Amino acid sequence: MPLRRALPSRLLGVWAPPDDEASLSAGLMARVIDAGGSVTILTATAGEKGTDDPALYDSAEFAAFRRAELVASVAELGVTDVRFLGLRDGECDVADDDAQISAVSDVIDDVRPDAIVTFGPDGITGHPDHRKVSGWTTQAWNRTDRTAELLYAAMTKGFLARHAELHDRLGVFEEYGRKPASIGTSDVALGCRLTPAELERKRRALARHASQTIGLADVVGEETYLRWWADETFRIATACDGAHSPHTPQLVGVR
Repeated sequence: MPLRRALPSRLLGVWAPPDDEASLSAGLMARVIDAGGSVTILTATAGEKGTDDPALYDSAEFAAFRRAELVASVAELGVTDVRFLGLRDGECDVADDDAQISAVSDVIDDVRPDAIVTFGPDGITGHPDHRKVSGWTTQAWNRTDRTAELLYAAMTKGFLARHAELHDRLGVFEEYGRKPASIGTSDVALGCRLTPAELERKRRALARHASQTIGLADVVGEETYLRWWADETFRIATACDGAHSPHTPQLVGVR
């Protein structure tokens, strides 16, 4: 992965339910914190529908449990600033767009990040909440002075090829009928290939999301699970994504 930019000193991650932030950016967050920077996580929902247990599904109890998992997970990385939009899991598509764009804009104005990471318009898995969060964040960024660089989590063609059998076996991209918008290595604006120590730390962060990760890790096996999350890649948001940048991006990229 090319080393193209300096590590951000103030990072804002905007995600949908808890665990997105750990899966897609735990290594990056840890690097920013270890370098003396700051990280803020803004999460749209509590993920209260992320269970097969009918006694917990869509309950206030499970929402509180998942919020606590998130706080514990990012604490493994040294992150303490965690914020919520307070939306219901799976219902971002019925939320008021202007209100959510304003809420994200307020956080950007407060944090003054030099890099913002979120989903691309595809939402990786096609989940409607992911795609909504991408759109809100992009429009919120458009309303700011755009001194921050807006980066979308993305999967490289090589990553998808390496893990194609696993993705097919798990049906990762089947629920919403969308394949992720893959990118070539040359399109990676920020890439974290985690060292063994960094991957161990990320694994601890993921383990804190026990309600989401224990069963999955058991199904795929620990070695495969670790390889799956060893790379974190991001691309620059473009005009085709609705990002209207008045300048050439100056920031971010890490080996």
